[in-house]
Amino acid sequence: MKILMSAFSCGPGQGSDPGIGWNMALETARLGHEVVVLTQTEFQAEIERELATGRLPANLSFEIFIPTWLERLRDAGLKCGLASSTWHVVSVLWQLCALSHARRRYQSADFDLVHHVSLSGIRYPTLLTRLGPPTVIGPLGGGERAPMALRRTLPWKDWCLDLLRDVHNWSLRVDPMTRSAFRDAEIIVLRTEESLVAVPPRYRHKVHINVGMGLAEIADIEAMPRRIGEPFRLIYAGRLLSWKGVHLAIRALAHALAQGADATLTVVGDGPARHGLEKLADDLGIAERVCWQGEVPRKTLLAMYAGHHAFLFPSLHDAGGTVVLEAWAYALPVICLALGGPGKMVNNACGRVVPVARRSEEDCVAMLGAEIVALAANEGLRLTLSRGAIARCREFSWPRIVAALYSEIDDRLHRHKAGPACETPRYAMDRNGCQIS
Repeated sequence: MKILMSAFSCGPGQGSDPGIGWNMALETARLGHEVVVLTQTEFQAEIERELATGRLPANLSFEIFIPTWLERLRDAGLKCGLASSTWHVVSVLWQLCALSHARRRYQSADFDLVHHVSLSGIRYPTLLTRLGPPTVIGPLGGGERAPMALRRTLPWKDWCLDLLRDVHNWSLRVDPMTRSAFRDAEIIVLRTEESLVAVPPRYRHKVHINVGMGLAEIADIEAMPRRIGEPFRLIYAGRLLSWKGVHLAIRALAHALAQGADATLTVVGDGPARHGLEKLADDLGIAERVCWQGEVPRKTLLAMYAGHHAFLFPSLHDAGGTVVLEAWAYALPVICLALGGPGKMVNNACGRVVPVARRSEEDCVAMLGAEIVALAANEGLRLTLSRGAIARCREFSWPRIVAALYSEIDDRLHRHKAGPACETPRYAMDRNGCQIS
């Protein structure tokens, strides 16, 4: 197929949205499709360096486009420290401009498919469904929500922001731009069932549930036993925001220490919640057991994984989590809550998932602490989970993820062309009428 791929954020060697845009494009081209990536200038220098190496497939090309006024607006917003609101506004405006640009630039290009991959959230819609060719949107996330019981100790401002997020997600069903994208799309790929909140019920038959994220390179790592007398070293990596659940991680560590576990926690990342989290560790009397590393380059983080024994990630509403995949790649079992993407990705072969349904925050903290105690006390179990983490990581390689996704896309497009009689679903359907891979 000849594919126009919309990737507002796209860059080699990156994580999160830029990494999703880059790897989705690269692996789609490696499947043999002709891919033209429409992106903006955020990682233009990095893209041009990769093109200059001659290593990229000949059937992969990039159209780097952004109006000068919009680029200045983007840079001004980022300079003022308004990253979140800036990306939302700029991405929506870029989609408006990209539609006009694509109509002029590709009027006779004869694309077989348009695929919108980033920004990969339900709150970042696309207008390229109006170009005419069949369109795939996603994988998208962002509809995941924290249970009210786990919001009880959030700062009032963050509690209100989470409530506004819930309302915004629900309102997307009637948002004209988002609704038109779902109406015109041939396939809507969501990371988790929770993001169905944004999809009007009449379009949910188009939905395919797929985590849709992976790792480009998987390190050749073996599970290594802890040395005798060495503390059980936990690590968290991510922004320090209240909904990331680091306060639960600190309280769980305190619970484990009270039960006699010899454990430490390394916190990698920065953000507005850091001061409160440091105070919490001090108030609980475990400040010397928590190491604050701040924000570090990605390569430094990957090197740090090798010095730890498990990854603690009690996020309240992450759609996926590249850091979970990275932790697995370095043989770290993952301890998380049964929420969002991590709650579906992690299983008992590669980590521990703490159930949250009908449980209080105190219950969840105690269960997180109990898992820390269990792994700290049973090195044989931890090594088994470490080997399971390495095996689980291999299931999430980018080539495998993209091949599976495009197999589903091809199948659906062929069934659609064959007519209604051939559109009987071959996969299990959930109660919302969505196919689940």
